[in-house]
Amino acid sequence: MSRSSEYLFVYGTLRSDIPSSMSKFLRRRATLVGKATVAGKLIDLGGYPGFIAGGGTMTKGELYRIREDQEEETWQLLDAYEGVSGLPSEEYRRIEVEARVAAGGKFMAQTYEYQQSTGGKAEIPHGDYPPFYRNNPAHRKFTGND
Repeated sequence: MSRSSEYLFVYGTLRSDIPSSMSKFLRRRATLVGKATVAGKLIDLGGYPGFIAGGGTMTKGELYRIREDQEEETWQLLDAYEGVSGLPSEEYRRIEVEARVAAGGKFMAQTYEYQQSTGGKAEIPHGDYPPFYRNNPAHRKFTGND
């Protein structure tokens, strides 16, 4: 198994198929390993998705390997983007998940999990954000593309 701090599983605005400044940032600081899935579901938070780990559903995304020479700074910037500093009152927290890469292999990776109430939040169909993003003006507006 891999060292989890070198790998990041992304499911939302950090994916390469979402036109956002942060997805471009990630591609400059990490190498795409491939399309991947993790156990959990995606929910609609109004302008961006939230991930809830576990359960019987799968979330589709991508697995990245963070460049070792930029690892510490990259994690700091990603944590800042996600608003993560370790407080329980924050919207997200960084957790470890097992990612299964479509081309084969399992990797321990970090991802960002929504940690607030999910009451009244709709699930994003099929755990796949890009199709939902393309058909949702509020999400495109969040990334500056509408």
